[in-house]
Amino acid sequence: MALAVFALGINSAAAVYTMAPSDFALPDLSSLAELLPHQKASDPTPDPAVAALKDIQSAQQQHVTALQENNFLLQQNTALLQQDSITLASLRQSVVDEQAGVKKLSAQIADEHEDVKKISAQISRLMAKVDSLQNAITPEVTSSIRTGHARNRLSQATRKKIVRQSKPVGPVGPVSLGGAPLSLPATTPSPQG
Repeated sequence: MALAVFALGINSAAAVYTMAPSDFALPDLSSLAELLPHQKASDPTPDPAVAALKDIQSAQQQHVTALQENNFLLQQNTALLQQDSITLASLRQSVVDEQAGVKKLSAQIADEHEDVKKISAQISRLMAKVDSLQNAITPEVTSSIRTGHARNRLSQATRKKIVRQSKPVGPVGPVSLGGAPLSLPATTPSPQG
């Protein structure tokens, strides 16, 4: 068969050589292609090592993606922890400040209690002195004077003494209505001449 094909080839070449180019017609090879049996290209069989490598690469890519997501979440959690620690520190400082304020108020209240005790002791002494003065004046009233008149005389005499004692002795300066102390104006010496 190979010889027949070879002889056919030589005859075709001689015919082409001896023929003029206008007389030459190419045979229709499409019918020849149909006559020849075609070999179908077989699917390449996948190599098990290549398939395993692809699986490993896919798994590694999934792990990298998961690690990147975890890293992002970790950074977010770190930022939240920092914010929480700052907030906690400020809350602790405010509690310390409030405790200091409470201690200061407690000290002021204790000082005020001491002042109240002192004032109440002074009031008690003044009441005792007023009682002793009233008792000292009462025996001077004689039995011939009615007790109603004696009280009037006593109250009038007491009022006069109080008024005399409450009058200022020195020069009168500015008076504060709100209770705040006022400083006296500076006096300049008069020129002697």
